[in-house]
Amino acid sequence: MKDLSIMVPIVTPCTPKGELDLDGLRAICHDMLSAGCTSIFVVGSSGRGPWFSREDRTRICRTIADEIDPDVPLLAGCMASGLPQMLENAYAMADAGARMAVVTAPGYFHYNCQEIEAIFLKFADESPIPVIVYDIPDLVGLKLDGEMVVRLAHHGNIVGFKDSSSDFERFKAMLTGLDGLPDFHVLQGKERLLFDSLVAGASGFVISLLQIDPRPFASLSQATRSGEIKRARHIQAEISKVMDILEESFKRRPETSTLFHFLNWSLRQRGVCDNILLEHEGDCPQWLIDNARQAFELCSAASSI
Repeated sequence: MKDLSIMVPIVTPCTPKGELDLDGLRAICHDMLSAGCTSIFVVGSSGRGPWFSREDRTRICRTIADEIDPDVPLLAGCMASGLPQMLENAYAMADAGARMAVVTAPGYFHYNCQEIEAIFLKFADESPIPVIVYDIPDLVGLKLDGEMVVRLAHHGNIVGFKDSSSDFERFKAMLTGLDGLPDFHVLQGKERLLFDSLVAGASGFVISLLQIDPRPFASLSQATRSGEIKRARHIQAEISKVMDILEESFKRRPETSTLFHFLNWSLRQRGVCDNILLEHEGDCPQWLIDNARQAFELCSAASSI
């Protein structure tokens, strides 16, 4: 698989009313790249892409494009509820400097596998930039068929796949099925599976918890790729403990904003940006602050392993 190493699905700093904080966005970008992240993904799930207007998403993408070196891959979420809007997003993001378009299956309506494949192929035919197919069943409501993804990989404008399904057996099967496509990107999107995925041959990973502290994730990638297996396993075990805390938090507070509260506390603690929360998400409960602090301390300790 073609190496993409560590991709950060960057959050979007803003005021509680949703006005963009572009200085904060630049600060997070520099924080991530200086810690070892190698590519940036804007206006995805972690960046609240569906929340912001296309104009704001374009400003976010252009701000990062103007801030990073030309050799840093910049991906932009182009998800929408229908193919016309997906393509409109792709053209807008390409004009704003994105080098790859990331798309899920369209939401709202229910599709079968053949319909989804046809939509992805039509999008790839018309997209002005190369395409990454993104599987995130928790938000889209369906899991993509692995054999379909392997077929899509042979389209000249589809260059990668991000897997946030937690189905590691399918992930390994897809790596085998894509073995003859060395320029294709296969990215893991689940924190518990990072080490195993890199060992299996993944191109890299893209995870929101990088923003708690990117250093242990960079150390995990470096240790795995350099053959320091014992050290890599140790770091992965600590990252899994962080996931235990986050998953327990979601059991108590299942709203998506639980993640944003979690990340917001850590970003403020590290002095990176002031806010990524919206006013309707309310104040962070003390128990969630305590959980975020514990996760932050685990990440800080893991960075020195």
